[in-house]
Order: sequence, then structure tokens, then C-alpha cells
Amino acid sequence: MNGTEPVGKRAEESSLTRSAGFVGISKFVNILGLLSASMVLTRIMSRSEYGNYEQVWLVYNSFLPLMGYGLSSAIYFFSAKEDRRTVYTAAIVWATIVGVATGIVLAVLAPVIAGWFKAEGLSVYIRIFAVYAIASSPSLMFESIFVTEKRVVLLLVANVLLAILFGAAVILSAVIFHNLTIVFVAITAVGVIKSLFLFSFLIRKKRLASGRLSPVMKAQLLYALPIVVSSLTGTLSKQIDRFLVTLFFSPGQFAIYSIGSKEIPMITVITGSAAAVLFPVFSEFGSSEMRDKFVAVWKNSISKTGFFLLPMMVFLLFAARDFMGFFFGEKYVVSAGIFRIFLLLLPLRLAFYSQALFSLGRQKLYMYTSILEMLLSGLASYFLLRAYGMEGAAIGKVVVSYIEVVALAVVLMMILKTNIREFFPWVKIFKIILISICGILPLFFVRGLVENVYLRFVLEGMLFASVFGAVAVLTKSVRIVSLRKLQFVVN
Repeated sequence: MNGTEPVGKRAEESSLTRSAGFVGISKFVNILGLLSASMVLTRIMSRSEYGNYEQVWLVYNSFLPLMGYGLSSAIYFFSAKEDRRTVYTAAIVWATIVGVATGIVLAVLAPVIAGWFKAEGLSVYIRIFAVYAIASSPSLMFESIFVTEKRVVLLLVANVLLAILFGAAVILSAVIFHNLTIVFVAITAVGVIKSLFLFSFLIRKKRLASGRLSPVMKAQLLYALPIVVSSLTGTLSKQIDRFLVTLFFSPGQFAIYSIGSKEIPMITVITGSAAAVLFPVFSEFGSSEMRDKFVAVWKNSISKTGFFLLPMMVFLLFAARDFMGFFFGEKYVVSAGIFRIFLLLLPLRLAFYSQALFSLGRQKLYMYTSILEMLLSGLASYFLLRAYGMEGAAIGKVVVSYIEVVALAVVLMMILKTNIREFFPWVKIFKIILISICGILPLFFVRGLVENVYLRFVLEGMLFASVFGAVAVLTKSVRIVSLRKLQFVVN
């Protein structure tokens, strides 16, 4: 950091970084609950049963949370301009309406979906999750409300407790009853508790409005609708390969694919927390007079995100089989090939295209791009799946994702009137990749000496982190502030 920077600017950056850190840890804890449940279920349940578990989440995650994303964006946008009580209440009413509609649709279509997926017992599980969709719908606003209220510490505490509750509910119900029906009932109960926690906070802080909501609800709908459509098509595009696999293969084979395509918790944590705090900053710098600041923040966010994601990609490309064996057991080591293909998406996660376009008022442009990506991704995954099996579906997804990001980057450069050399921190990106490769070299010796997969993966991770950190410090890519407190600054 330049010593001549204003104190106010440094304080603002510190506050953003702190907020991003708490939001990131909150996301990480939440994802750990899901991961811990998967780690136990893959060992207790058969591949077919675990495939059913993933199929239910696939159906749910492809619809309801997307409306939550659009309404969360509306909360961030309108809370600075309107009365927060009205904004929160309107968003929760919308979320509840969509939740009820989703629950009804899931309950009615459950037998049809089960038939498509060639899974007889799936109908019962989906109908239980229809109740979950209704009961948990208000909690879709959970994170956005706590972040807007600047209660990120409370958000972290709540997510820790809920993650423990979720993990315990799933694991205990699976271990004791060995029954997926009981597992989904337990998940539904946790969803109810999360919604009740949010309502108790809003009531205690007097953040619920009792007046006329229709003007704000209409404004939120008009703002959120393009984002929802973009999210819906974007998510369907991201999930379409999984839908194709579950349509053409058995639940057991889908379990192998779903484990291989499962996103690493740290990726969601880093990108999700950064996106949450960058959106308002991008919105502030989105005017034509402040485009230079916009580009500066854009490049800085890529550099810092890349410092974590690129080493992770390089390490896991090397240790994919050990990663699968360590977390999901020996029978899912076969998922490593799928996992490696999806790791190639990580360079695309360094930049935040949707947040940038939304803050520049280009929601519709992103919506049209998402629709086109969905169509192309479906076609590519389908034809490659027919030619190369499950790996083909993954390859089609990755190829189309690269095409979409190139198109979005070109559009943003045109809007911001910049060029490709100035738009990305190329030197820093390649430097991080080279340092990561240096961290891989010593791992070949560990692989030949240690047979136990659990011990080997831990040793590989520790050795890679040590070598990467040492080389990063020696090349001045990072500056250590305090070894005792593990504080450092990414240069």
C-alpha cells in the first residue's frame, strides 16, 4: 500500500476487507456444514442413494435460490435509497411468495421428475423438499440483511450455529436411521429454524414495516427480474451438464459425476465474500467520471482473488485423486477425472463480471448473455456426452464458459473504454502460476514415499503451502505483517 494514500481511503479499504473476511468465513462455515454431510453420506449410503440426495439438491438449487439472489441484489441497491424496513419486508414477502409457488410446483411435479431421473424413490424426497422450499424461503434474505445492517459478526455466529445444526442433523439421522427420508425431514427442520432466527432479529430490531409495500415491491421486481432471469439461465447453464448426466445415466453414476463437479468450499468463500463487498463499490465507481477507479478496483480484486484460487487450482490438479479419497472415500476416487476438468474453470472465477455489469446498469445485457450460454452449454454438453460419456458433458461446460467470459470481458472493456492489456493484471497472474508450479515440484517425492491417502494428502497440502508461501515472500508477492498472528499483505 502506498504511504501517501489518504487515511480515509485506507480505513475504507480496511473496513471492506474486514467485512469481506467475515462474510467469507460465514460462507465457509455454511459450506462446511454441507461438505461434512456429504463426507458422511458418501461413506454410509450406497452410490445410488447418495445420487438421489444430490438429485434433490440439483432440482432445488436450480430454481428457488435464484430468486433470492435477485432480491438480495435489490436489498443492496434500494437500502441506500429507501427505508430499510420497507425494503426488507418487501423482499421477504417476495421470497415467501416465490417459495410457496416453488413448493407447490415441486410437490405436483415430483412423480414426473422422478420418472425423468429414473429414480423411483425420488418423488417422496422431492415432496419433503417442497416443504423445505416454503419454510426456508424467508431465509434467502439472511446474508443480505445482515450485511446491509453491518452485522457481519452476528452473521458469522449465526452461520456457525446453523452449520453445526445442519451437519449434526444430517449425520445423526443418516447414522441412526440410515434413511434418506429422515435426512430430508431433518434438513427441513433446520430450514425452519433459520427463517425463525431471521424473523426474531428483524422483530427485535424493529426492521419490519407494516405500511404500504406495493411501490417498493414493484420497484424490487423490476430491478430483480433481469437478474433473476440471468441467474436462472446462468445456473441452468452451469447445471445443465448435471441434468444431462442424471437423465442419461443411473443415480449411482450421477453420484460419481456430482462429486467430481462439486465446488471446493474455499472457492465459494473467496469469490462470494469478495462479490458481496465489491458490488456496492462497483456501483459507486460506475459513473463515467470514476471509470479509472472502477478499473483499478477491478484489477486489484483479480490479483487478490488469484493469489488464493490459482495456487489451489495447480495443487488440486496434481492431487485430485488424493483429494477425492480424503474427503469422499475410496469409491469416489474415480471422480478425479471429472474433478480435474472442472478445476479448469477456476481462472474464470478471478473476475466478477455479473457484479460489474449489474453495477453499470447492464442487467439485461448479462441476462441475454446468460440465455445464450445456457443454449450453447446444453448443446455442447449433450453432443460431447454422447461422444465421450460423462467427461464429455464436463468438457462442454468448460468450453462454453470460456467463450462466455471472453464475450463479457470484451463488452466490459468497451463500456469502460480500456484495452485487454490494462484490463487484467497479466504479470501478477502469470507470476502466481509460476510460484504455484514451484510449490508442486517437491510433492513428487511425497507421493512415492507415503501410501496412506489421508496422511499423504495432508503432507502434500502442508508442503505445497510452505513452499508456495516461502517463494511468494522471496519474490515479494506477499509481505508478512505478523507471523504470530498470521497476518500478511498481498502486494
